Amino acid sequence: MDDVVVIGAGIAGLAAAHALVQAGYRVRVLEARDRIGGRIWTDDSPSDGPIERGAEFIHGDRVAIWQYVQQLGLHAEKSPLWDGRRIWHNGALHDARVLEKVTDIARLETIETQIMAYQGPDISFADWLDASAYAGIARHIADIRYAHASATTPARGSVHAMQSEFAAQQVEGGDDYHIRNGYARIVEWFATGLDIHRQHAVTRVVHNPENVTVECQNGSVFHARRVVVTIPLALLQRGLLSFVPDLSAAKHAAIHALEMNSACKVLMRFRQPFWGPQTTFITLNDPAPVWWTIDPERPLLVGFFTGPRADALRANPAPEAYCRASLRAVFGAVVDETLVSWELVDWSADPWTMGGYSSVPVGALSARAAFACAEGRIHFAGEATALDGHPASVHGALVSGQRAAAEIRAAHV
Repeated sequence: MDDVVVIGAGIAGLAAAHALVQAGYRVRVLEARDRIGGRIWTDDSPSDGPIERGAEFIHGDRVAIWQYVQQLGLHAEKSPLWDGRRIWHNGALHDARVLEKVTDIARLETIETQIMAYQGPDISFADWLDASAYAGIARHIADIRYAHASATTPARGSVHAMQSEFAAQQVEGGDDYHIRNGYARIVEWFATGLDIHRQHAVTRVVHNPENVTVECQNGSVFHARRVVVTIPLALLQRGLLSFVPDLSAAKHAAIHALEMNSACKVLMRFRQPFWGPQTTFITLNDPAPVWWTIDPERPLLVGFFTGPRADALRANPAPEAYCRASLRAVFGAVVDETLVSWELVDWSADPWTMGGYSSVPVGALSARAAFACAEGRIHFAGEATALDGHPASVHGALVSGQRAAAEIRAAHV
């Protein structure tokens, strides 16, 4: 019998397993895929450097992931909020620093402080933007930066949840960074020495006050003192993992109070870059409003779609033409003339993810904490259970796994 079975070899599961093994526990990790990393998926095959098909940025100057970036000697470059950003406005592409001098997007410099000052009942981000008289290009950028980036919409996103996340950012910094070596290096480090069973999709957890039995789709059965569940929120919402006896009504309510919307990435490679030197992010109009570069000199654009925008992309019979048309409206014929290849990474179609990452709708601020609570010998981790103000992030997932491991150590198995 194992001490602990960890379900899922994403960063939350690997962090939990690593911490428990370091503390002397017998741990087994079960992963449904034939690879580890979960929503971290680094492609090391391109000759000009890694590409992230999943998680890509470090969000914050002092978040937990930095310990491992530094320990492994990885190279992380800052991706500034405004410097290098180009914004499509009134039929032209503008440098963000220039545009903020002639439009009301200058207000966005302090929008987080404005939101933190709000003291009323929980409302949607859209209602807050209305009350704060955000409109036009400033409202569009606010959506892209705070709703779209969180895989929600202004109409659904909770202002109280935003306040909670901003409070953490005030302590740990709010800048974004890109790991040039690839996030997989951190995944590989955490996985070293662990007993990981790939292609072991778990379908049922049977538990009692003394132990747990974990049953897999392939017929394998494992017994342990405790289990850590780290599978994505959407899989639990769809009942793809069952529990006998069932989880409490409060746990189900917490799981279903949160949302997990669609998310896609589009990777478009060209013969040469045409977006101008020093470009980092490109903010366009719908339907494809978010693009970024890994390196301004590297001929690759990454498009990011979430929520209804991702759903529209997924439903389009020609997604490549859909994206090309959006870019062509800004950059012209060079888009078609120099395109070499493209790839759609649809996380909503991934059977072991079924979406992007979690978000909090209005009135559900307490759901994350309720979801994170252990029930008997069942513990929960993953970005949707992040209690440190960093959900929907690698570091939030990582810390949640370490938190679950700490719970088990405190319980003495």
